Amino acid sequence: MKKIKVFVLINIALMVLSNALFADNQLCSDEVFIRRATIAATGRLPEVAVVKDFLNASNPDKRRLFIDSLLDSEAFASYMTMRWGDILRIKSEFPSNLWPNGSQAYTRWIYENISQNTPYDVFVSNLLLSKGSNFRAPAVNFYRAFPVRSAENYYKNIHLLFSGSRKCDLSAAVCFSQILFKNTKEWKEEILYVDCPLEGKAASVRLPDGKTAVLEAGKDWRETYVDWLTKNNANQLAAVMVNRMYAWLTGKGIVHEPDDWGEHNPPSNPELLNKLTREFIASGYDVKNLARSILNSAYFQHATAFKPQRLLAEVLVDALADITGISDAYRSRVPEPFTFYPEGTRAVDLGDGTVSSSVLEIFGRSSRDVSLESQHVNTLTDRQLLYLMNTSSLEQKIRKSTRISNIAQNAGTVAALCHELSLLALSRKATQKEIELFREYAQSNNLNKRNLATEIIWVYINSSEFLYQH
Repeated sequence: MKKIKVFVLINIALMVLSNALFADNQLCSDEVFIRRATIAATGRLPEVAVVKDFLNASNPDKRRLFIDSLLDSEAFASYMTMRWGDILRIKSEFPSNLWPNGSQAYTRWIYENISQNTPYDVFVSNLLLSKGSNFRAPAVNFYRAFPVRSAENYYKNIHLLFSGSRKCDLSAAVCFSQILFKNTKEWKEEILYVDCPLEGKAASVRLPDGKTAVLEAGKDWRETYVDWLTKNNANQLAAVMVNRMYAWLTGKGIVHEPDDWGEHNPPSNPELLNKLTREFIASGYDVKNLARSILNSAYFQHATAFKPQRLLAEVLVDALADITGISDAYRSRVPEPFTFYPEGTRAVDLGDGTVSSSVLEIFGRSSRDVSLESQHVNTLTDRQLLYLMNTSSLEQKIRKSTRISNIAQNAGTVAALCHELSLLALSRKATQKEIELFREYAQSNNLNKRNLATEIIWVYINSSEFLYQH
């Protein structure tokens, strides 16, 4: 594999992305669409059989129907759970200290809400008004994830997450001053409760829009803020989520970065943002409907307007596992309990930011230390390229892959082999130019089909077309 000819790697690595991106018509090809949509919505490569069925289908409505199937899949819920886990800082240890049980319960709670398509305003309200045991009322881990437990810190992070601003007036922080915690006799269990004295004078609070509200004795003052956030500030709450989903699906928000709103950073297309926001509110904060609108849009399906972005670390690592049929091994780094994850666990499904691998770290997995989208590092670095071209662990995966061996064994010709491997890695058939290059390479190096398959996969996973969502 190390003796692969440089001209083959260069020719194909440069060729495949340009072939995929620059079409004569405005809409992207079906091959580009199915890969783009599947990665965007589920963080996975489409399966070969699904690609073949889609490409062979003549139904003019097949793209819309395919998008619906993606949004109804468990993979969509899993991928969105990972995206939320990044900004909610779901992590067993340092700087969050949720502990494995808390992380697992919290992740499951988010997954269930996404699966059930809980209206976004209800999801936010349930999160911010949560109380009880960190194991039995998982949403309370929202507050436990912050290393600094103060009303001011809660409020700053809530304002960042749901109003999109990194700067805020702390006047309304008093709404979160009643939050307290107590331990139980169960190991690592913690109860969040709200101290609401029945006696005392009512206090007034200045909300972010400058209006005042009364905080009454005996009541959970968080309700005052949440009521303002989901009603008086509903347009901004919705706009931030619209922009966040837009960024998750297309790689860049209309406001970029998605968590840096303000006059200094205006939206690139305010008309589009306003239109999607109005539709989101009118739908009853239907998150799947929001994703459906974006995925069905002319921009998302455009041949050249869609901007390529490198696959997220988890998506890339899972793609390599899917291609070879050999997944990475994961373990929790928390000493008690020391946990090995089941074989076949996907990186997207890890849930706990403490559970990682050297490959995920190389490709810039979110550290989950702060609630910023930029925690994911999506630039392509020399270290990543060296890993893909030279690491022995990846080479062993490819050489030992039963899946690749079966493809080689069943392929009657070099052309058939190229087509199957290209469908596996790139979700399209091989071009005639690729087939000719690989046939020439096989003949000049006297390679059998299995060895040629190894070289082809090695080339494809080092190509821009594989490494980027485009």
